[in-house]
Amino acid sequence: MKSKYNKLTMPIINNETLLASLQAVFKTVNHYETLLDSETLRDPENISELLFFYEEALETLKGVYEEEIDKGENLPPLQAIIKPTKISRPHQQRT
Repeated sequence: MKSKYNKLTMPIINNETLLASLQAVFKTVNHYETLLDSETLRDPENISELLFFYEEALETLKGVYEEEIDKGENLPPLQAIIKPTKISRPHQQRT
């Protein structure tokens, strides 16, 4: 089965960098979700767009991480390193 995440187009990174990136992007997604819930937010469209891009990046990183685990890499389970703080909101498609 061919990988959805083609290694030829993605630079090789070590597992520690992958882990740190995954956690950082996850934290950023949660931050932007919290901002969208803020009553004082002045530019929800901009935050929604940023959130969309970070959510896409998070899904890509999660896929690569899971592939590394499937290959036998010694990494903690995904659920142990990123724990949803709330239910993600549905993506709004960009036009």
